[in-house]
Amino acid sequence: MTRPPPKPRVIPPPASLRALGPLVVVDGDCPYFKDGRQNRTAFALPGTALEPAEYEVAMSLGMRRSGSLLYRPLCSGCRRCQPFRIDTHAFELSRSQRRVERRCQGRFEIELGRPRSDDEHLALYRRYQATQHGADAQSSDDESYERFLCETVADTWELSWRDRDGTLLAVGIIDVVPQGVSTVYFYWDPSLRDLSIGTYSALYEIGLCRRWDKRYYYLGYLVAGSKTMSYKAGFSGGEVWDGTRWLPVGGRSLDDAAVANTLEAAEKSSIVADAQHFRIIE
Repeated sequence: MTRPPPKPRVIPPPASLRALGPLVVVDGDCPYFKDGRQNRTAFALPGTALEPAEYEVAMSLGMRRSGSLLYRPLCSGCRRCQPFRIDTHAFELSRSQRRVERRCQGRFEIELGRPRSDDEHLALYRRYQATQHGADAQSSDDESYERFLCETVADTWELSWRDRDGTLLAVGIIDVVPQGVSTVYFYWDPSLRDLSIGTYSALYEIGLCRRWDKRYYYLGYLVAGSKTMSYKAGFSGGEVWDGTRWLPVGGRSLDDAAVANTLEAAEKSSIVADAQHFRIIE
């Protein structure tokens, strides 16, 4: 007889961030590893917008944002989802990144504004989801788009990438915090696939950090072993959060023994620290 899934549980917010309000803990299947692993995530829906400094505190607790929701994976015995950022003072281009930069420079006019939803954005987003994600594509109706990319509790901005004729070719969503810029989502026209446009968008946003005098560029979670999330280790100057501090990764390859040791140590430390911040009863 199949047992029903565990019911969601409510836990108090971390002591350092009461503004989050209660968190709801939900169990399910791991989205990164299709080997039967179970996922446990705590979600918060703050009643009001967070100050940029408050969201920076949330990120230091390992949390990320999707729409107005903040979340933190808290899987039993696992922290493979590791908060990752780049120290832009330490970042240096690799040879392949230099090639990407040369291919892409001068092709786009990039405008900064607040996130918006209209026919132009939705059409591009639908093409991207259908081509890039296929059966795993996210909902692309106007309500889902607004909930995912326009609704926010942070200081959120949109980077609109256009060609010289004004055609929208890519959109980047970013959050700005006191010490840095956090990338949220980037989608693009399928015709740009051969340009490595995702890498170039990260390079552009690192440059934005430097122009705005923001030291850190936050890339969400580094997930070693996940094809869609492990590419981030290829950026120099990387740091992972171990629950108490940011640790330099010390390399560009997950095959590097020193890098693997750093990630393993950070994972173990995060499990201990999260038990203090998030009071989950097993």
